Amino acid sequence: MASRRELRPGITLSFAYAAALALARLIDVSDDGKFMLLFGLTFSAVLVFAAFVHPRWYLLLTVVYLPFSRVYALPVGGIPGANLTNLLLLLGPVAVASSRAQGRPRLRFGRVEKLVIVFVAVASLSLVPSYQSGSFGMGELIQIYRAWLAPILFFFIARGLVRDREDVMGVLEVLSWTTFLVAACTWKEGIDRGSRGTIDASRVPGLMEQANIMGAFLVYYGMVLLALGISRRPWRKGLPYLAAFLIAARATLYTFSRGAYMALGAGSVTVLTLANPAFLVVAGGGGVVAVALFPTLIPESIRERITGTTTQRRVRPGEEAISPQLDRSSANRLILWRAAARMIGQHPFVGIGVGRFEEMIGFYTETPIKKGDPRDAHNAYILLAGEMGVPSLLLLLLLYAVWSAVALRIHRKHRHPVDRSLAAAFLGCLVAVLVSCMVGSRFSDEALIAWFWMLAALVLVVARMREPPRPGRRRRLAHPALVRPLPAA
Repeated sequence: MASRRELRPGITLSFAYAAALALARLIDVSDDGKFMLLFGLTFSAVLVFAAFVHPRWYLLLTVVYLPFSRVYALPVGGIPGANLTNLLLLLGPVAVASSRAQGRPRLRFGRVEKLVIVFVAVASLSLVPSYQSGSFGMGELIQIYRAWLAPILFFFIARGLVRDREDVMGVLEVLSWTTFLVAACTWKEGIDRGSRGTIDASRVPGLMEQANIMGAFLVYYGMVLLALGISRRPWRKGLPYLAAFLIAARATLYTFSRGAYMALGAGSVTVLTLANPAFLVVAGGGGVVAVALFPTLIPESIRERITGTTTQRRVRPGEEAISPQLDRSSANRLILWRAAARMIGQHPFVGIGVGRFEEMIGFYTETPIKKGDPRDAHNAYILLAGEMGVPSLLLLLLLYAVWSAVALRIHRKHRHPVDRSLAAAFLGCLVAVLVSCMVGSRFSDEALIAWFWMLAALVLVVARMREPPRPGRRRRLAHPALVRPLPAA
């Protein structure tokens, strides 16, 4: 209880800051306006105070700001490159040091943390070809590398600050509240764009400033809402989380991202199966029946988006028979993926260098890429292998597999509701990440993926926590007369 009382002001403050940022987004406050400048000054001061005095609050405030970091970069002190995200990274080690100085126990590095360090070291070798190519100046290369490394740094910050289940639940509550607010902002923007006529014009870029990434964000962290919604007891405590999940799922539709739709399905199936397979049967069966009886539940624009992956063409002029043909976007991806396979084959170990995929992919395509055509890999695995080498990709996949094993063990063996909720939420989020990354580059962007790395850190910390004694054992410990004496030697 004392731990919760100490954390509660930080949770309240984080809720208030999240609401202020969401309100600023709803009323379209500019990032360089007086309101946001004042917000940046006060928020920076609170961050410094939290890092030195209340390090348990620091992680909660970090969680609040990260999704808004794209639209509200909020420069600090007018110094070039100094913004709130970089301030968070700089103050993170200070908060960890303050936490230890206040007597909180130190968590030793385990094998999984060492695996993360090995992954970073191997992937960082891709800086060599990037530097040797002369494609970037030193400052630009540092910025590219920092953008890739930042989510991993937040992993270590979270691991260094979380020490008990109250910390874990505080992070989940603040993350859930912020996800709900982001979903509400996305829904509002989707309603405003709904009358623009075409799907491309109606797609909501949202806080991520890109529709596919916005859809991925809502899906990844909607899994936390779903997991908490079906695991909280009594049931009425889970209803607000379930309602927020439904809002996030509906807001995802406004992004018209097919990758997000697939990830939403895969992640939801994972969470429901872990909680109780009966939930999956009820939810799936109820959804099929509802759509069969009321087809209009799926908007026509959504049906058009899903079926738009292929178009129909005649086999020969004058013939009635038609055959499916990929739309331009999907066909372009296949061309880029074949080119990327050649690129990876020529540079399998350290890749062509971080940040160079779009610059170099045109040298590997069968036909020249036209000016203005997309050059993005549209696949995070291909992008990572192409820029950083196959060993880096294999290490990351191994890391994901280890995280999955740890989370599954928590869900199977731990009885504490916080542990099981976190494990289910993380596994749902991980499956959503794996699926969406097959059709988009999602591995490096602190606004999108930093929360995922932080959830992974929570899983590792919870895996080392002792289970509280069961009620019967707790009563025996409270009454020594009830404890059976040891047999005489």
